[in-house]
Amino acid sequence: MEQILFLERKTKMNEQTYYPVRGKAADFRRRAKKALKGCWWMAALVTLLAVIFGGVTLAGGVSVGGNFDVSGLNNPGYTDPDLEIEEEYVPVLTPEEAEAFEEALANLDFSTMAEFFGEDYPIVALILSSFILAFGIAFVVVFALQMFVSSPVKVGYRKFCLNVLDGKKEGIGLDVLFDRFSQGYLKTVGLNFVHTLIMGLISIPTYVGLFIGGAQFFGALPTLLASETPEAIIIPFLSFFAITYLGAIVSICISIPVSYMYSMAHFIMADYPGVGAIEALRLSRQMMRGNKWRLFCLDFSFIGWALLAACCTCGIGYYFLTPYQYVSHAAFYEEISNRGTHEEVEFPSVNPEDYYLE
Repeated sequence: MEQILFLERKTKMNEQTYYPVRGKAADFRRRAKKALKGCWWMAALVTLLAVIFGGVTLAGGVSVGGNFDVSGLNNPGYTDPDLEIEEEYVPVLTPEEAEAFEEALANLDFSTMAEFFGEDYPIVALILSSFILAFGIAFVVVFALQMFVSSPVKVGYRKFCLNVLDGKKEGIGLDVLFDRFSQGYLKTVGLNFVHTLIMGLISIPTYVGLFIGGAQFFGALPTLLASETPEAIIIPFLSFFAITYLGAIVSICISIPVSYMYSMAHFIMADYPGVGAIEALRLSRQMMRGNKWRLFCLDFSFIGWALLAACCTCGIGYYFLTPYQYVSHAAFYEEISNRGTHEEVEFPSVNPEDYYLE
């Protein structure tokens, strides 16, 4: 299927001729800058709200922090360099305890394993149990927010970018960000759920690497806890991280093309509120066939601005860079979807009227 957009009009002998032009990264950026002229601050404010509600990820990230130099007099771990104190390393477990711990680990007897820490190291047991509980609660809360709050905001932010591109001044406001809470809400939740599920399945190599590395590390844990040399833990740790990172690299290599394949799904739902989650993903996959590399080049062209925003604005510049990038994506979507072309050019393989809500 030939992709048609950015159709330029030529007038010759009172006849109008349309011909396809494939835009480059500079063309999309130029159009985005022109569309954002006069509404940069509103776009930055909408982006801030979208980030707060989890509807959009900033074009980059910046970490701001400091290292505090604590005087040795106030540091409990401080020792006078003139004093030579020999410290003897004491193993956590005796050989007998290590053997019992290894047997409990082989039998997945978690209660017995917990006794080793619960009796002799109650603080460690408390910290581990509290961490697991807190992690579980945080995961449930974050997932619920991601599904039921972020989903409509993601689509609403794309709609805002499309309105900016179209020059619809009445559609450039904070209210458009939350429109989908009252219109097509369940469809946005469905789209976000299916999209998250797909990306989660792609992360399976990471989990496999984490499981294999973790199993190997825990298998050596009894020996490490009974070891009289603290350096013995270095090799198992390195092995654990190497296996985990190998799985993560495999997941990343798979996730990049897949994420670009479905990158237009939220724009499609923003443009056609009645479209379903599966149909939006299918259409995105169809549109991005042969266009994934072009969108990657468009994203890569923002790297200079991302570095500038990180180094010179302490991250504040990302709230202006993000709408710039997403409006450029909207221009890209307009090209590959045939949106805004001559009325005889239809949306790929579907009738747009079927996807408008009454």
